[in-house]
Amino acid sequence: MSVTLAFEGPPGAGKTSLLAALVPRLGDRCVFFSEPNVKLVSGTEAPVHPGTAAHTLWYLRSERLRSAALSTCAAEHGAEVMLLDRNHLGVLAYCFATRHPDALPYAKALDYYRQHIAPVLPADMRTVILQVGAADSLNRRGGRASHPRWQQWYEPELLERMDQFYREHAPELCPQPPLIIDTGPLTPGAIREIVVVELALSGISPEGWPTGMRPLVADAFAVAYNAAGGAAVLGNPVTPVFAYRGGLMQMFQLAALHQVGDHTFLWNPLGSSQFTETGS
Repeated sequence: MSVTLAFEGPPGAGKTSLLAALVPRLGDRCVFFSEPNVKLVSGTEAPVHPGTAAHTLWYLRSERLRSAALSTCAAEHGAEVMLLDRNHLGVLAYCFATRHPDALPYAKALDYYRQHIAPVLPADMRTVILQVGAADSLNRRGGRASHPRWQQWYEPELLERMDQFYREHAPELCPQPPLIIDTGPLTPGAIREIVVVELALSGISPEGWPTGMRPLVADAFAVAYNAAGGAAVLGNPVTPVFAYRGGLMQMFQLAALHQVGDHTFLWNPLGSSQFTETGS
């Protein structure tokens, strides 16, 4: 029997940092999913049409497939803990908050969730909602985007509406009552300890924590990282290299790279065509 935790919340709330702190300390006891990244798919996996609405549908369909496969995935990997960087709430939050003219309407996204995702979500999935206000979100991320692709995630009006979604609507859209953490006044260590208490209820106890030093792209992953698009596609590193499931792993903001022997892969625990070789 495995425990499933999905980390959700607005940009800058600390989701990926929390995941990056937990995974190396749980090691092979856990299986993790990076935030879905549409820039890393091609062929039949890619959105049917370009544009904001088509990308949103891709995220929703990806979440449907992942949700339906979580229990089987846990069994196949022998995992005690399943950790997710975002679930369906991230897509719904965006649809609720955006004013992009090509955006999928929130009502349609919500209807898709209710018809196709909610019925296949594991009944015991717990969602950890990390809440943060727009001002704190901007401050934590340096106030401006480091790449043009991410500019919209720095718009105060969008962040304010996302914060409203997570506070007023998200708790009702979880299969179990979520663990809600207001991260504004808390240190990363305090946030981690709250989650440790949550895991301890299921007999899971991570050991040790990172020092807080910003990691660099490891030499072992430099070729694959650049071939996949570098920081513009994968984001910056969030962990140093660590041993994981028969090889080496390095986690980034928007993906993870796994090296086994002479081959380096984009990590996808479902083993679909998205788990493809990017370098050697």
